[in-house]
Amino acid sequence: MSKNSITSTVVEKIGSTTSILVAGTFYAVLCYQRDAFMVSFFVGAISNGILSKILKKVLKQSRPAELDASSMELAPSDNGMPSSHAMSLGFICTFTALTLPVTTLPLLTYTLISLKYRIETNLHSFEQIAVGAVVGSFNGALWWQLCTGTNNPGRINIVDWVSASPIIDSQTGLLPWYLLSVPALVGAVVVGSVERRLARYFSNKKADSKAM
Repeated sequence: MSKNSITSTVVEKIGSTTSILVAGTFYAVLCYQRDAFMVSFFVGAISNGILSKILKKVLKQSRPAELDASSMELAPSDNGMPSSHAMSLGFICTFTALTLPVTTLPLLTYTLISLKYRIETNLHSFEQIAVGAVVGSFNGALWWQLCTGTNNPGRINIVDWVSASPIIDSQTGLLPWYLLSVPALVGAVVVGSVERRLARYFSNKKADSKAM
């Protein structure tokens, strides 16, 4: 196997599994940690994801014309600007890198490989990826500042607000186990592949009802 072939295989494997791997890892850490900081991180990531969907509807820029949707099991039906994947990776990786600086290089490498895949498969143009990454990274840095009180003139601290909220057990300082189903459901709805599966399910149901 040639060097180029190996590289292409690695890019494809990483790029095609990004959504499930990142979402699964994020949820696993949330379940393990369950503290106000991790819950605040989750709220920010979901808010960033929702913003990407709003921007797509506002900007209304289509995905690249070269995209071959017929070859995909779950072809994207939404607009392309900005890339939701780029925004999510930008947010999560920036927030994580600021919290754990030692992870900066591995996260940057992983992100670049994943986004390279999305450009090569024509899921997004370079501009859509670039805008998503910049906006997501900015949001991640801003949210980290609001969660830590760093460079924050108003002394806003999201973590303190979450800690004082009813969702956090006042005795343990943790999110109760029985509430972990909530972020799982919310995350599933926001992740694009799940949204497309639901849309396809209801579309098939509608088609079946008309055929009867």
